[in-house]
Amino acid sequence: MTRWTDERIPLWVPPVEDEALDSWIEAYARRLAVSGGEFTRFLGLSGTDPRFMVRRLTDAECDTLARRTGLTPEALAAMTLDRFDGVTVAIDPDKRTIGRPPAWRHYGSRSRFCPACLADNHGRWPLAWRLPWSFACVRHELLLCDYCLACGHHPPVSTRGRGRPSSPGVCLHATETGRAIRCGYPLIESPAPALRPDGAVLAAQLAVSREILDASVAEEARTRGQELYVLARRALRGIRELPSAPSVVTAVLDDCGGALPALAVRDEASDAHNTAVGTAVAVIATDPGHPACDEVFAWLMSTDRPRVPRSNYATSKISEWLPAGPRVVNRMLSAADSELTFIARLRYGTATPAPCWPDRGDEDVRHRASKLPAMIWPSWAFRLLPVKTDAPVAGFRRACSSLILLPGTNWDYLQTASLLSNTSPKSNRRTLDAAVALAGAETLVMVLPALAKALDSHPVPIDYDRRRRLFSPDSVAFDHNAYQALCQRHGWRSHAPIRIQRLRWQLARLLLGAEPGAASRTPTGHLTFHYRLHPDLHELLHEQAAANLESHGIDEPVSWEPPPTWVTDLSLPPGPETINRNQLAQHAANGPEPAELARLLDLDDAHLLLAVETLGTTAPQPVQQRPPTPGRRLPRRGVLAPRSLKRLYQEQQLLQRQIAELAGCSINTVRHALDEAGIPTRRRRPAGYLKKTISRAWLEKEYHHKGRSSPDIARELGVRKDDVMRLVSKWGIPRHPTGHFTNSFASLDTDVSPAMHAVSRTKNCIQRLRHLTVASRHRTLQDAAAELGMTWSTLNYQLKRIEETAGFTIIDFGRSRPLTITEDGHRFLDEAARLLSLLGGHSP
Repeated sequence: MTRWTDERIPLWVPPVEDEALDSWIEAYARRLAVSGGEFTRFLGLSGTDPRFMVRRLTDAECDTLARRTGLTPEALAAMTLDRFDGVTVAIDPDKRTIGRPPAWRHYGSRSRFCPACLADNHGRWPLAWRLPWSFACVRHELLLCDYCLACGHHPPVSTRGRGRPSSPGVCLHATETGRAIRCGYPLIESPAPALRPDGAVLAAQLAVSREILDASVAEEARTRGQELYVLARRALRGIRELPSAPSVVTAVLDDCGGALPALAVRDEASDAHNTAVGTAVAVIATDPGHPACDEVFAWLMSTDRPRVPRSNYATSKISEWLPAGPRVVNRMLSAADSELTFIARLRYGTATPAPCWPDRGDEDVRHRASKLPAMIWPSWAFRLLPVKTDAPVAGFRRACSSLILLPGTNWDYLQTASLLSNTSPKSNRRTLDAAVALAGAETLVMVLPALAKALDSHPVPIDYDRRRRLFSPDSVAFDHNAYQALCQRHGWRSHAPIRIQRLRWQLARLLLGAEPGAASRTPTGHLTFHYRLHPDLHELLHEQAAANLESHGIDEPVSWEPPPTWVTDLSLPPGPETINRNQLAQHAANGPEPAELARLLDLDDAHLLLAVETLGTTAPQPVQQRPPTPGRRLPRRGVLAPRSLKRLYQEQQLLQRQIAELAGCSINTVRHALDEAGIPTRRRRPAGYLKKTISRAWLEKEYHHKGRSSPDIARELGVRKDDVMRLVSKWGIPRHPTGHFTNSFASLDTDVSPAMHAVSRTKNCIQRLRHLTVASRHRTLQDAAAELGMTWSTLNYQLKRIEETAGFTIIDFGRSRPLTITEDGHRFLDEAARLLSLLGGHSP
């Protein structure tokens, strides 16, 4: 209250608790023995309408009312619908007209009423009666009334014009146009259905008042209101099928008088009776503490829909419930888990405690991908990989990483695999499906969505997307000096190209958090190399990985994995942290084979290698100390026997490399054998020897025109292929295009047609030409494929590729026509038969 001023009305009429502004103005007018319209004009609010003022006060109206009545602006604003705007009512900000509310069709422009409250309050109307969610009086345990029993209209709260002062608690509806004659029916005598004190309707009104009308957060109130409204509308449609309704629904209907709700015609579906019945059922369906909660919710899901769904698939049906909000939709997703496919269960997370409808956009997917390596982390693969599976672990891990991008999104599996550069998604998926067929999909559909959710909500210290752009085995910087120093310290051979190649591969793997490339199976050599990796080499790789990051200005740890504590609402399978590291190190110190070490730790081979990768403990074979001996105890045999070696090296002038290939050993072994046999080694060829030996014209003919490969030419000349390619570059001879292969007929020294020359440079040329000649002898491709023991589609593919390369049709056929060889095809096939015959009798 404010102090008394000269402008203030000396007669004071205080508002009752929670009263509407227009009801207070009408009560003030009655106290002054005038109509509501005359009172507002007296206050200086000529031309205003209490019906608009109760929605929202303008600054001028609020200031005038505060000055003339002494009520504070805050108290005046609390008597309007303004604070409910956007939650239960919709008010135009400029015109103050009432629009379609978020729920029901009770717009807030009229008021329901409780006859007993009107009698107690001498005709004063609470503001809450205007809200669509007010349907019961919890004080008198009555259902609110919507209409006047005498005139059948919604009774107005205030009067306008210069009519007589109103009487409290009567219907003020004008019965004759243009005349101030009111209905006058005493509303306090209106019959209102009594509600059970312990019934569902009063409980629903209390819940709605608490969660919507009195909620402090507008967004939560809106969400709850939309949830209850959609369920209530479905209940009103389904309740007409009473034989199928649960008993608690029938009890709600009996509590409201036993009559069926009116059909949804005009505004009948939004009267107090319909609102009470529908809301009470909706509150029960969403109250986990109610014993009939699940039964009522299942009944609501089964009631007829206004439109026939396009599909009977579970998610198509659930999509119709999206307006009900996330809690209802997520609950339906959990119920539909058994009906969904593996991908759908991942996408919606139906096997997790918190399923959800997809709400992640494209940028969210890309951001999550930047937190993921192309292969899921080894410790998580350890948890997810079934025990004793033969599935390739690399393919399984790639598929898991691709699938982690699906939860909460509308992307498909092929898209997510491409985003992670997993370019063999089908092969990866077959690997994962094989594992799923062995152990079931339950672990994957629970853990992968939970891990995806954790990645979205936690920061990750590594930007894997950037690393995929920067690093590969060819682009990583490898410090050869540090490697050679380590080799000298341990007495290892430093010049071992295959070891350096594998070290670069392991270095790229360390930086990428995944194996370089896109293979579904780890190359055996790299797998064995990592298992046998010496601890000092392991440390060297980490140091060089850190140096690579530093050279690009990247401040990130070399490697990282999400901790298992990120997933708190699931019981995770055991990970590598359950392995006793001391016991692992002790057993690995003797360098056992993987199968033996796995047996000692009660693991299978796949889980052992994942544990080795996670924990960084390897099993290098101990160095065998041999006693010093004056020489070899066993003489050389075979190719390396002194007599044979002398014949090959001195008489036939073979290179050490060629002798090593014949003996199946290294060049160093051949060098030692020559020394032991007392055979002097030839001096190295002088610089420029190859350039003086061959001409540019010869090399261009053999390499460019005939299409021979550099290794093939190098073998003929007894040099390295790098020497050949150095001359190719120096003499400006065009290099072979990417994807071309060695000319299969280059060794025949015979001319071939341009079409055959193009075909001879393709993959598997000889095999495909042989298949083509067989096909030309048959009436159909199916017959030819049966003779060759292959599928029709494979043979057809090979034919189309040869024709595409040759540039013309060789064999023409149709669905109902036999194979017909074209004129160009006859010439091509004759040439192919001649070349294949020559190739069969040619001895290199």
